[in-house]
Formats: sequence, C-alpha cells, structure tokens
Amino acid sequence: MNKIVLLLMLIASTVPAVRAASAADQASASTFDAVVAGMHCEQNPMGSLECEYHVGKSLYFGVVGVGDPDAAITFYSVSFDGDYYASVGVPHGCVVVKPGKTTGLGGGFAFVSPRNGKAYHDWQSCSKAK
Repeated sequence: MNKIVLLLMLIASTVPAVRAASAADQASASTFDAVVAGMHCEQNPMGSLECEYHVGKSLYFGVVGVGDPDAAITFYSVSFDGDYYASVGVPHGCVVVKPGKTTGLGGGFAFVSPRNGKAYHDWQSCSKAK
C-alpha cells in the first residue's frame, strides 16, 4: 500500500513539469504548423523539386532545386511588421521562420531545410537533414 502511495506522489510531482514541456512544445508548434500548412512542393519539368511556402499573410518564399547542390532560397514577400518573417541561418543553411509583430513571440521558430524541403522545430535537426 505504501509503495502505491509513493508511486502516486512521484507521478503527481512530475505532472507540472510534463505540462510545462507540453506548453513549450505547443508554443513552438504554432509557427511550425503555419509553415507546414503553407507548404507546397512539386517537381518542375527539368526534374528538380520546387517548394513554396505561404506562411500567414506576410511571408512567401521558395526553395528551387531542393536537395541539389545549387539549391536557391528566394524570398518573394516578407515583412517584419507582418505575422511572419524569415531569414537564413548561415551556420546551418536553413530558413528560419519567426513570428512577426502581429503574431507575437509566443509562436516559436520553425526551420526549413533546402536539402529536403521539410520543416523542423529546431535548427539542430534542420542542419542534419538529408
């Protein structure tokens, strides 16, 4: 009986930590979810993969030649004053999507790899993309 009480107390003491982690993951997930929702990829007539990302109302960018050694990232529309904006992280080479002024900082960042076109929650995973 005492073992059960101790076990329940141990579980109860870890619940707030689990909830805090979940809240952080959810905050990070909102920018990530916006990127995934606005992502569209297709193969062009020359055989290269092209991906476009419409994130919120203010961010529109693309990666042409996804996975190719000469892949290019093009920003078609971006505004720091809008709901999302982006930059390229030089060390990892990923597009860093950030919440803009109208979204607020609670949305977290998302990272898009030009090596495979996928979105990631953190730059470490994005930098390892193949």
